[in-house]
Amino acid sequence: MTEHDLVPRVDRLEIRVDGLEEDLRALADTVDDIRVTVDGHTATLAEHTATLDGHTATLDGHTEMLTEILRRLPPVA
Repeated sequence: MTEHDLVPRVDRLEIRVDGLEEDLRALADTVDDIRVTVDGHTATLAEHTATLDGHTATLDGHTEMLTEILRRLPPVA
């Protein structure tokens, strides 16, 4: 095999390596996009959890008030 015979093989190998580098770049970009999306969803979930905690506290307060009101009402015959 001569040096002349190796040139087409090297050219094909360079094309494959370039293609793989492009694929890796695309994968890295996709992973980064997914990370940004997950971070956004995590922040939104934290906000929703805080809102739910507030609603739970309000409901607990209403339940206590209703329990006290019902305790003070005369029994129904």
